[in-house]
Amino acid sequence: MGLTKVKDILKMADENGFAAAAIDVFDYQSAEWVVKAAEREQMPVLLMFYPDMSSFIPFSTMAAIALDLAKQAKVPVGVHLDHGKSYEVAVGGIAAGFPSIMYDGSARPYEENLAVTASVTKCAHVLGIDVEAELGTVGQGSRKEDFCNSELYTRPEEAVDFVQRTGVDSLAVAIGNSHGHYVCEPHLDIRRLDEINRAIDVPLVLHGGSGIPAEQMIESVKHGINKVNIGTEFFEKCKTSVAAHMGKDGFVLDHYKEAGEEVIEFVRGRIRRINPSGFRL
Repeated sequence: MGLTKVKDILKMADENGFAAAAIDVFDYQSAEWVVKAAEREQMPVLLMFYPDMSSFIPFSTMAAIALDLAKQAKVPVGVHLDHGKSYEVAVGGIAAGFPSIMYDGSARPYEENLAVTASVTKCAHVLGIDVEAELGTVGQGSRKEDFCNSELYTRPEEAVDFVQRTGVDSLAVAIGNSHGHYVCEPHLDIRRLDEINRAIDVPLVLHGGSGIPAEQMIESVKHGINKVNIGTEFFEKCKTSVAAHMGKDGFVLDHYKEAGEEVIEFVRGRIRRINPSGFRL
């Protein structure tokens, strides 16, 4: 097991009725906690890195950490660069060592998103790198209009054209989901998701996994979602757990271990939430 191609993990997820938990990590410890959670659940997992975090830790450093942990893991672990919003950032992730990348051109006009995605994919596939793209608007949960306006959702007919012309390995869809905290309860368009899943033959990705009700998560997996991104909830759990275990004697390793156990259990819960089939390795 150990380090595994992301597209192979997503294929496993599709064939066995679960979605892979994809967690945005930011240092060695956060990545280790995610791997430990996956090992205890006997499930695959994906370690992701958000490019804006590069102001705290370089791409290449985080890639090296994640790859090393993945190689030592007792379960399949994929390593992925999340949300590369330009050709340069996405391809820079390849140069830094990420074996899977996302190019997110969803904010661009359709044809421009398609053209740049195709260019990124062509470059990546020459090097054996997996590529995720995004179609539709997955905005911010702080703006109700971003996730309650069906005009911004992924159109099944465009998804067919987009996948055929770009050759991407997976596609992030907009079906009523958004990033960050939701100002009101989201309502995923499961019927649209089902139409997209029937129309194209690549794994589907759900961004904005923090805050979507559990029952909707389960339905999304049953209707085609193979990867669920979790960032906001994970960041907050790490912060609150570490803060809660900071004693008057300062920051010592015992406190860090206690905080880690809380984070590990949180991740285990999120892995189980998107595994309605009860699959185990």
